[in-house]
Order: sequence, then C-alpha cells, then structure tokens
Amino acid sequence: MKHFRLIGTVSLCLLPVIALATGIFSDVDDNHSFKGEIESLVRSGVIHGNPDGSFRPDRTLNRAEFLKMLYLASGRVPKPVYAGCFPDVESGSWYELYVCDAAAKENRFVQGYADGKFKPGSPVSRTEALKMLYEVLGIDVPDITADNKSIIKFVDISVSAWYSKYISAAYITGVLPITGQSGARFYPDQPMTRGEAAAYIWNGLNALEKQKAVAPNTVTSASSASSSSSSVSSAVVGDSVKEVVFPFTDSGKFQKKKAVAYKFNLSEKTSVWTKITLGSVGPEVSCRLYMMTADGFSNEYYLGYQFGNNCTIKATTGPGDYQLQIQPTQEDVSYSVQTKVDVTDGNDGFLEAVKIQFGKAISAWLKPNDVYDWYSFSVTEEKTAKIVFSSTQPLDCVIYTPASVDQFGFTGPQCNVSYKYSPSDEPYMIGIARKGQPAFKVMYTIKVE
Repeated sequence: MKHFRLIGTVSLCLLPVIALATGIFSDVDDNHSFKGEIESLVRSGVIHGNPDGSFRPDRTLNRAEFLKMLYLASGRVPKPVYAGCFPDVESGSWYELYVCDAAAKENRFVQGYADGKFKPGSPVSRTEALKMLYEVLGIDVPDITADNKSIIKFVDISVSAWYSKYISAAYITGVLPITGQSGARFYPDQPMTRGEAAAYIWNGLNALEKQKAVAPNTVTSASSASSSSSSVSSAVVGDSVKEVVFPFTDSGKFQKKKAVAYKFNLSEKTSVWTKITLGSVGPEVSCRLYMMTADGFSNEYYLGYQFGNNCTIKATTGPGDYQLQIQPTQEDVSYSVQTKVDVTDGNDGFLEAVKIQFGKAISAWLKPNDVYDWYSFSVTEEKTAKIVFSSTQPLDCVIYTPASVDQFGFTGPQCNVSYKYSPSDEPYMIGIARKGQPAFKVMYTIKVE
C-alpha cells in the first residue's frame, strides 16, 4: 500500500493564489490577509469551516489539529499499525493515528516533551508549526552557515536555538514572510492562528513544488542537509543585489517573494532616509538596513517602520559599507525605492544613542514622522536588570544585544521583563519604535533598573 501521495491540487501551487469574488466564509472578507490561502486549502479539503458558515481565522489551533492539516495537505495516510505512542494521546481519538504515525521511528516528524507527553490539545507555536511543516512535507532544511545566518535577524531568536534552522529555511524557501510576521521580533512561542496556518501550509506546498522542479529525480529528506543546500542558500543570499550610489531611486517587480538588496558605501556620517512603497494595497514589505563588515553582516542594523504598503527607515550612520534589504509578503508585486540624505534629530541610530545610567529615568517625545529613538546602556559584570518602559500611546521597545554576547538561552529580550545580562565591551542598544500613525507625537519614559 502506498502511504504518501500529493493531493491533486498541489500541482496548481505555483499559480498565484486567487480568491473567489464572493467569500466562502462570513468572517473572511475580501480584505483578509489570508483569504486566498484559506479558500484554496478549503477547496482542496485540507481545512474546513464551521457549521455556522464561519472559519474563525484568528482562533488558535492545537498541535493535533495542525498535524492533521499537514497530513491532508501532503496526502500522507497514517498507518493504522501505530498506536499508543504517548500516554496523553487518547486511544481511538480522531488524532491518534496522525500523532502516532508522525512519531513512529521510521518518520520521526514529531517528538514529545521532556515529560514524555505529546500534549495534543496545547496550542501549536510558530516554531513547532514550522518544524512539523518541513518534516511532514519533506522540504529540505539547509544548515545554517556563515553565509545565511544573517537571515535570522530577530532580537528574540538565538542562532543556537533548536528551531533557528527552520526559521532560516522558511525565509530561504519562501514559506516566510507572511503578513504580520516581519517585525523586530519573531515571537517563537506565540500560538499560531488558523489563518496563519493556512498561509504556512500554502507557502510550504509551493516550496515543495519548487524543490521538485529543481531536482525532479532526487528523493530528499527534510531531516538531513541535501547536496543542493548550499546552492539554495546562496541563491537567497544573492537574490537580487544591486550596487548603487547613495542617494538613489529605483523601481521594479519582486521575483516571487525573493528579497532585493542594495549595496552602497558612505564616506562620512550620514542621516539615511529611505522609503519603499508597493504598487498595490494589501501586501506588506519589510525593509532593513545593515552595516557590513569584512565577515558579512554586523550587529548594527535598522528595522524599517511598516505602515500599510510602505516601509520607512531613518538612521544616522557612520562611514562604511551598507546593505538595504527589502522583501514582500506576497509574490510578484511591484515596488519603488526612494532615498535621500535627511536631517537628524540627534537620536536616530546606534551612533547617536543616548546613554542611560542605571536607576535614572529619561522622559522624551517620539516626534511626528520620526520612526525610532535610540538609547544604550553598558554592563561591566553579570547582573539582572529590567528596562522599564511606558508610553502615552503604543510604541515598541526593542533590545539589541552586542555581537560578543552569546544569546543561548537569551530568547526573549524585551522591555519590562527582568533578564540576566552578560558583561560586554560594547553597549546594549534599545530602540524605541513607532507603531500606528506616523504623524502622532508620543511621550514615553525609559529607565534601566
């Protein structure tokens, strides 16, 4: 008996997602970020709605539910010989065969927790979902190398974490980014919603089809690095790289969801301003400005402020080599890039970060159309500290660790939470980032204690 077959609609995965003019579900309207993915997978029988005609795209789903969705998407049929695999997997339950087949020695798609349980009813996190997706669908997972480790530029992700290779692979193969997951933090433990699950699976099926097209006669395994991994990685690192002279303007069309990078040199201290605008409303675009070193990406980088179909960066930088990287959440969208030498307000980057003394509070305003304020603090010996932050309107508070600090176990640096900070010759950086309308003036207070 053959236990693995792709569903018939997978052959259509390389085509753009086209949503029906009239929505299938009452709570998934034409403006919903994942309408196309949801309705395509419903028509394929991978996911289902509720009897009341709703889909509930914002409801979280559990580990068993997501695993079953992956089996349906891949066409994999669980073998009935596997049963009784975990003490908390109920015998005869609807999910028993899926979980036990996935945990079988010949598959090893999933493992239990340290206590020996699977916890089928627990919400599936973003990182757990990525691992399940790559393992069940059989998509190659390239090793993290010096060339592609810079892909993981999230302040709450350590390269040494078990899930970092799956996040890296997701950006390499096009599973990520999706709408709403391109900011400073990845939130690895955040529960996945049903809408996000549809986007992950749809993008995963596309990635699998592309993998098969590149090597149609090669049987690959997601659990081991393939011989083509390095070429896949280099293709992403060098997606589309343009050498330019700053300031510059450009326009074009993204190839699928591949990133576009602009490399330029600055001979002196410069207030860099750049704005990326997509040609259509709905998709989002992320933008990041990296300072480069002889070894690649440095620890100084700037996350863009995303609002609507725009992404804006304003940062005062020193002389050196830089790379601006932009990436959409939807395939084949047009874009334009504008840059200029701007006027700094005196607090626009690592170079201008205001030093904070332990125990001393600073109150300030994030001015209209300013996207970031910067602060720094130094740690000379290991200590537990908290960045206490408050604001009159929502702002984001992001902590950047020095390159010399090993982030193993340091997986959630955020304000208003105590952490054990390691000593470093370089300062820790804090970015106060805008959220919401760019024209608002917002007051905030920050203190290290």
